[in-house]
Amino acid sequence: MVRYSKDVSYFIEMVGLASSSVGCVTVDNKYALIQVDPTYSIVIAPPVGEDHPTFETVVFYTNCLAYEHDLPAFVLPVRRGALVQPVEEGPRKYINDSYYDSLGMACEAINSIRLGPLGYVYFRWPGYKKDVDLAYTDKYSSVAKELSLYSTAIRQLDPLSEFLCYYRVIESTTGTNGKAWIANNLSRLHNYGFGFLEFGTASPLKKRRRRINLFSTYRRRALARLRDLNRRSINVPDYFYHENRCGIAHGKSDVKEYDFKYNIEEISRDNYALKLLSRIAVEDARSSKTRKTA
Repeated sequence: MVRYSKDVSYFIEMVGLASSSVGCVTVDNKYALIQVDPTYSIVIAPPVGEDHPTFETVVFYTNCLAYEHDLPAFVLPVRRGALVQPVEEGPRKYINDSYYDSLGMACEAINSIRLGPLGYVYFRWPGYKKDVDLAYTDKYSSVAKELSLYSTAIRQLDPLSEFLCYYRVIESTTGTNGKAWIANNLSRLHNYGFGFLEFGTASPLKKRRRRINLFSTYRRRALARLRDLNRRSINVPDYFYHENRCGIAHGKSDVKEYDFKYNIEEISRDNYALKLLSRIAVEDARSSKTRKTA
């Protein structure tokens, strides 16, 4: 039986992950992926006597986990150092702890808005009935940049910023402004297999009669939004690019402002379709690069 090191340098904070939902899981047939119960913290532990993963590797695994679970995630060093220095002065430990505590609370706020105050997501590959290995390097190394962009998108509290970050994923995978690609792939949202990501809630008002697939909820909302845009005779690729993407990114003309009302409501609905389109773009790019190297 392999024994894994208890001495780790980094935690992966998977904010919104159900507690005790990770079983016997390894990564790249090299490291153990261990959840720190009863929290959403995860560690990547090497076998005893083996080298720890580098910081860059931990970041890559963080983006893989964020992408697969559609949750905001960040790296928490054991030896903490605030990446952004506040104006307030104080002892180093106080400032450092405050920085990472605030990141966690910010991600919890994002989940509260996106999933609900008591919503959470189960680990997709639990590893209880049998051991599971996640071959993340083979599976995702060819789209590491796109996973980083996607991970950034789901850390955004502001729907405008979230939209722009999803659009960056499509621009990265296509090497274009994305309009033609979106036009050619909108129809795929109806039947595309996004997999099963189980959503749960601790709300006493919600009695669970069946398992809820978060991606199915996203799909229903995305398709409802597209039907609404079509009823209004809106050209979706043009609208997504010119009005939203450019209106958010630029500040000279036709600026999409944070208006605390209409724009927030409209773009938050657009985000369901763009989120799923960006995931299709990632999977297409991954498959294409895999075929080229085969």
